[in-house]
Amino acid sequence: MDFKLFYTKSKMEKILLSFLVFLCLFLSVSSAYDGGDFDVYLEAAYKLYHGQNPYLPPYAKDGMGYSYSPFFIMMLIPFTSNYFVTELAWCLLSFYFVYRSYRIFSFYLDIKFANRSTCLVYVTLLVILSYQFLSNNIGMVQVTPFLMWIMLESIFQIQQKNRNVLGGLLLGIGINIKILPIVMLGYLFYRGYFKSFLIAIIFFILLFFAPTPFWGLDYNITLLKDWWIIINPTSAEHQVETGIGTHSMVAFLPVYLSHTVGQLPYSRNILDLDLNVAIIVTNIVSALLVVMSLLYFRSFPFIREVSNKKTIWEVSFFLLLIPLIFPHQQKYAFLLVLPMTAYIVYFFFNTWDIYKSGSFYRMVLFVFIISMIVFSPIHGSDIIGKDLFKLSQHYRLITISTLLMIPISLFCSPRKLIETSYSLQNK
Repeated sequence: MDFKLFYTKSKMEKILLSFLVFLCLFLSVSSAYDGGDFDVYLEAAYKLYHGQNPYLPPYAKDGMGYSYSPFFIMMLIPFTSNYFVTELAWCLLSFYFVYRSYRIFSFYLDIKFANRSTCLVYVTLLVILSYQFLSNNIGMVQVTPFLMWIMLESIFQIQQKNRNVLGGLLLGIGINIKILPIVMLGYLFYRGYFKSFLIAIIFFILLFFAPTPFWGLDYNITLLKDWWIIINPTSAEHQVETGIGTHSMVAFLPVYLSHTVGQLPYSRNILDLDLNVAIIVTNIVSALLVVMSLLYFRSFPFIREVSNKKTIWEVSFFLLLIPLIFPHQQKYAFLLVLPMTAYIVYFFFNTWDIYKSGSFYRMVLFVFIISMIVFSPIHGSDIIGKDLFKLSQHYRLITISTLLMIPISLFCSPRKLIETSYSLQNK
């Protein structure tokens, strides 16, 4: 999509664009002033620089411990002198990461509309559907926009620019900081990008030892061990999450399959399985979600995809997987579902004239619209109230809506999108 479309012509468009810029600045300043999770990262960097273990108490901010890599806080040490300035810069960068992610997404999808007004409606819908998760990331000064960008950028550099080293380096950095981008290694391997796959692994491992020249190998290994204790997915705290605020599969399936005690006095279980059995079922279902990537690849291994539309469809599924299959994923992590959301919205915009008479098509669209209510600002506590918002988290509505997007996205295949484009061109 050519962003000359955003170089506004009408007075109303200038007002809307000015409002968005003001909103970005306002959210960034207020979030940096209030402080967010980045306080935890900067505190950990300060502790590391002054010879304290950043993974051990005491913790200065609400008892929150640091759970990212030693490399990440080593890079933050030069920015610990002024928390406000650092967090303001990070918030503004986060908006850029989202903008750049959309540029990459729109390049792959080759977004085109018949007229300018339709394009503006599409962009407006994306802003609405992303606002809840993006504002949550900015408010908490989180790293999800950065992770989304670094995964999309790495794939773009590898596939479109043939920059295997740069793409591998970016992915290696992302994996090292927060592990989550490791799912993209599976994508690179299956699609036969072996050089980039190996380069990403090499950088990922090398960055583990980046702090060694400054703190010594023994202490660096101690830090890595303490980090692993915190993020180990097999630990008991990551097998079942019953409280409010987490939304991954380990927070969703066990509470519906077994009797658990949550923060609200309302039962959720529709079955009464033993908790250990529920955990096993959850792990199996999570593995099946990963296997479902084959439904998106739709080809033998090691064959590179030539269609950009199909590529972004595949990559968007891998991003959607992350907040589902990893434990302790909170609301802000579901920003990673945005690319698939944008793809599906674009699909319905461009196929409506061809398929609108189909009853199944209309039913899928209806289910998608209902699921997007949870993604929209309507779902915010400021609108529906704190009690209803807590209830929706208690019943894991964000997870349910995200899971619904899998069959919806499979229905919205790139083949239909491409066929529709040809049909409209030949009219």
